[in-house]
Amino acid sequence: MTVPKRIHGDSFPTPALSVHIRQAFLSCCLLLMALLAQHAKAIETAHFSSEKVSLLPLLEFVHERPGETLEQILVRPESDWQRRDTINSNFGQIDRPIWARVRISGVSSAFTQPLIRLNYPHHDYVDLYLFEHGRLLRHFEAGDLRPFNVRPIPQRTPWFPLDAATAEEQEIYLRIATEGPLVIPLDLLTYTDAAEEEKLLYLWAGAFLGIIMIMMIYNSFLYLSLRETSYLLYVIYLATAGFMQMAMFGFGEQYFWSDYPGVNNQVIAFLSPFVQVTAIAFVLNFVDLQKFGSAMDRGVAYLMLFVLTVMSIASFTVPYSLIISMAYSIALIGVACGLYVGIKGWVLGMKSARLFTIAWFVHLVFIAWYLLDTTGRIPSTELGNQAFAIGFIAELSLLSIAFADKMNQERELRVNSQTKLLDMQMAMNKELDNKVKERTAALEKANRRLEELSVTDGLTKLFNRRYFDQVFRDHYEQSYKDQHPISVMMVDIDFFKKLNDEHGHAFGDLCLVRAAQLIRKVVTMPGAFAARYGGEEFVVVLPKTTEERAAQVGEVLRKAFAQSKVTQGEHEKIMTVSIGVAAEIPTYPGQQEKLLGVADACLYQSKENGRNQVTRSETLGPAA
Repeated sequence: MTVPKRIHGDSFPTPALSVHIRQAFLSCCLLLMALLAQHAKAIETAHFSSEKVSLLPLLEFVHERPGETLEQILVRPESDWQRRDTINSNFGQIDRPIWARVRISGVSSAFTQPLIRLNYPHHDYVDLYLFEHGRLLRHFEAGDLRPFNVRPIPQRTPWFPLDAATAEEQEIYLRIATEGPLVIPLDLLTYTDAAEEEKLLYLWAGAFLGIIMIMMIYNSFLYLSLRETSYLLYVIYLATAGFMQMAMFGFGEQYFWSDYPGVNNQVIAFLSPFVQVTAIAFVLNFVDLQKFGSAMDRGVAYLMLFVLTVMSIASFTVPYSLIISMAYSIALIGVACGLYVGIKGWVLGMKSARLFTIAWFVHLVFIAWYLLDTTGRIPSTELGNQAFAIGFIAELSLLSIAFADKMNQERELRVNSQTKLLDMQMAMNKELDNKVKERTAALEKANRRLEELSVTDGLTKLFNRRYFDQVFRDHYEQSYKDQHPISVMMVDIDFFKKLNDEHGHAFGDLCLVRAAQLIRKVVTMPGAFAARYGGEEFVVVLPKTTEERAAQVGEVLRKAFAQSKVTQGEHEKIMTVSIGVAAEIPTYPGQQEKLLGVADACLYQSKENGRNQVTRSETLGPAA
């Protein structure tokens, strides 16, 4: 066999070895390409077409390892990412953070403002990363253990805007870390649809809390009239349960302790057992356990009172997850014991215990449903999330009847008080009727708001051209009748076509939106209104305003534009505007187009004179 020659101490590999090396290199390249292709197709795509899309069926999940970073998550093997066998948004309580990912498309071309909504208000830490072509566009933060003002949109549940998207497809990576139940009802929808759904929830929450408030007032009056301890305990039970439900809706975090991260968890951890304390105290008094119960019944009841009270106090030091887990179990046991006490009182001849037992049984069914939903034992639904509130309202109604039954048993001793109570009941019914009328009026107001949306420009949210023509004509006719001055201001963004060509239409749209915001901020006089007249041109009508005053407003607006910088990614621009101002006291009706033409001529003069300036009609001379 021939030995290869050596050159400068090195040896050439044999032909066979060289072939093996090339084959191995080619195999590695093919394997790498296959892995990349697999990764590119791994994430399912949710297409957005202005209709709400539930992202849950397409989500892939992976548990975070200790100390794992976003960069490490992005390179996790595809085999680590798994889907759930069932479409259930509730994962129960998990002791480590979870990541979810999904690809979306059609967002950048949507005419309405798209967003991603995590429709659950009780996660400790929520991070959403928006990627486009492998580049991180935005990182959003939310969660109960962070200040409320870090949320990109100030809502009770995390809303994440997608206005930074410019390409056809984006990838979403979502990280959630929480000590409580991990629920991921993730939706892709428009801001308008999300706001409408939020209105419905506010109506439901308002009705729920309103009923509780009314019954608290009603039973407080009963207590003051009859001095019956059951009514006082019932008021305390209503107050604690209502306050807890307010926190569960997410209103506490949004309106009351938004500047204090962690308070929401502390409130829920404290109230979860304390609500049961007030419920048991009420049951003991209402059913008169001292008279109808055995020593064992009283012993179990007092033991539960002691345990729940200790849990409420310990909630300030014990981990949140432990308190919540224990509260769920004891709540179910507590309601079951209440049902047992009611049945026993019924059997022993306490007439009011019949309705009490039915009420507590209904409450047991709904609270069991809520606990199974919350802990992930059954598929989570929106109705299941509100099961506690629904069951509480049902229990409230039946207990009210039970109270009335108990009052009837004592009518011979409290005839005068009973008359007052009936009058108060009628007043409460009338107030409830007024509440219904108020809600109806609120719905009518919402419908009127929808009509207003039909006359606004979809991008800038100012009035559109069609509505402007109608309203301007009406204002001009009124100025003619009253012989008051009316001013018109034409506003045009300088070199807008060049801005679009250099920075793209998405950035141009952002500039139009910012321009509308500046106009709304500056033009605040009573009766004034603004509209998008066309393209980059806006028009402002100022009733009862002289040309001199209108020019002053125009100058303020011009400076506001010059001092405002529009930024999107790498693009950055300070806009300037040219403004034309014209005013008159109408001498003939129907001459509004002439006034508009004068303002437009002034705008043209501002452009001719170098732009970024305000021109009044008096500077045009008599020809104008």
